[in-house]
Amino acid sequence: MAGEQLDLSSSADDNTQRQDGTSGARPFLGVHFRCCDVYARIYLARDRAAYQGHCPRCSRPLLVKIGPNGSDSRFFEAG
Repeated sequence: MAGEQLDLSSSADDNTQRQDGTSGARPFLGVHFRCCDVYARIYLARDRAAYQGHCPRCSRPLLVKIGPNGSDSRFFEAG
């Protein structure tokens, strides 16, 4: 209708709190899956003890445990 506008922009802030108390940003690791030569993200598990995911092509699972002497790197290669 004349004079009406539809605003499709989003002003959501990645630092906002969700209903479950976690922040809006979802922690992830970037992984190059050599098995299929593809890149994908794997996300932090609910228990926050590991990052888990799978190759998007062949579904090969990947679990990266979080330890006290871990790495600051955010990108990895998986066999």
